[in-house]
Amino acid sequence: MWACMRERGKLVPGSIREGHNVFTVTGRNLLSKLLSWQTIGATDIPFTNRRIRWMGVGIGSQLEVTTVSSLAQPALVTSTDFLVPIQTSEFPSSTSVRYLKEFATNEITIAGVPVAITEVGLFADVVPANMGGTEDVGHTNPTDPTLKPTVGSNPPVAYKAFESITKTSDFTLEIRWELRF
Repeated sequence: MWACMRERGKLVPGSIREGHNVFTVTGRNLLSKLLSWQTIGATDIPFTNRRIRWMGVGIGSQLEVTTVSSLAQPALVTSTDFLVPIQTSEFPSSTSVRYLKEFATNEITIAGVPVAITEVGLFADVVPANMGGTEDVGHTNPTDPTLKPTVGSNPPVAYKAFESITKTSDFTLEIRWELRF
């Protein structure tokens, strides 16, 4: 994970944070199901159609261990949502994927209040129309498998804690999250 603040496109000195993250039990479960088929034959059925879709930030901190089940203290990114969609996926090599999200000046710092960010998570979800496997029954409600951006307790597939970086409405926050295989 790599993060920085920018002011009008220019890097804010001292704002870079980077380091290795932990792939949580939720993430490990997702990967094992994503690589496997529930049934193979006339009708191939996957275990899951979930994919990394969301990013969230927090103002808490916890040990980077596989049992992380939510952000320690999620921060609102918009006036109602703790999770926002990633903007893009890139493939810097044949064995890695990078997820990008640039939080705008009015995101996280709602009503202009500075926020000291200390954690970030990646979250996986499925579009309801793409439900297919047994793992696509939701985290809390089997008839609605999508994560709830308005809920702060969604389980991340990957988690990173870091030294505080204060987001103000003067800055954008860019996060690049690369997974290598």
